[in-house]
This record gives sequence, structure tokens and C-alpha cells, in this order.
Amino acid sequence: MPTTFSCNLSLPILVGQDRYKYIPVVGVFRSIPFEQIDAWVMHPDGRPRSDRELAAEVLVEIRQPLATSGGSAPHAFEVADVLQLDRAAAIVVSTFLAALPRV
Repeated sequence: MPTTFSCNLSLPILVGQDRYKYIPVVGVFRSIPFEQIDAWVMHPDGRPRSDRELAAEVLVEIRQPLATSGGSAPHAFEVADVLQLDRAAAIVVSTFLAALPRV
């Protein structure tokens, strides 16, 4: 199984007090074997892990999509900065789970 995979998503960026702008990005994710997902989403004591914890563990890089070449380039936003917003972390986790290769 590949160790990383990427997919397109739109993440919110705070642009003012309680105002967000959604920007299209390419998220590069660390892969987790599908059969380990149930254990990954929980702490050893059975409590669920937060979206921020989960997202920080799997989101490797945020890249800017390049419309003309179909590739991507590093984005000006750092992963840690983007994940400060709870709604961004939730989007990252849901996108990761939906796009995770089930091989």
C-alpha cells in the first residue's frame, strides 16, 4: 500500500472575526491500513480522539492545486495553522476517511 495519497478539498481560513474563506487545496495524507481505522479513532481507554488529533496525525502537507499543469505546489499555509480551526480539522478527517484506499 502506498504510504501517502492525495485528494482535493476546500479548507476554511479565518479572514476576519468569525469570517471564513474556503480555499481549494490538495491534501497529502499518510495512509493507514483500513482494518486499523477503528482502533485509530479511539484512545486506548475507549474515549474518541478529537478531529484535531486525528487530522494532525494523517495530514502530511497542504499543496496548492495548479490548474494549468494538473500538478500541485506547496501552499503558503502550514498544516498546524490550518488545523487550529475545528471545522478545518473535521473536514480533513472526513475527507481522509472518504478517500482512504481500501486495499
